[in-house]
Amino acid sequence: MSYNVAVVGCTGMVGRKFLEILEERDFPIKNLYLYASAKSRGKVLKFKNSDFVVEELEEKNIKDKKIDIALFSAGAGVSLKFAPIFSRYGAVVVDNSSAWRM
Repeated sequence: MSYNVAVVGCTGMVGRKFLEILEERDFPIKNLYLYASAKSRGKVLKFKNSDFVVEELEEKNIKDKKIDIALFSAGAGVSLKFAPIFSRYGAVVVDNSSAWRM
């Protein structure tokens, strides 16, 4: 089984570490979606010797992707706004921010 995976905050240090670990562990990815702020939109990141274009984090760029797992490292504000959106569309959200800590 493979998964549709999103990395939110992919251009930051932790986001890049998420990608590094996914690649090192040969995590079974069907489709990889990279999200960041508007200023990073269009950047190209490498993953498993392929180029991936960073998309701006907007609901319209999420809703039709059937994302299974969303890895967040973009700060509490971004998580509070977008994690529920990913969840509503069926994704399991793993968040590195302080947004959901008890």
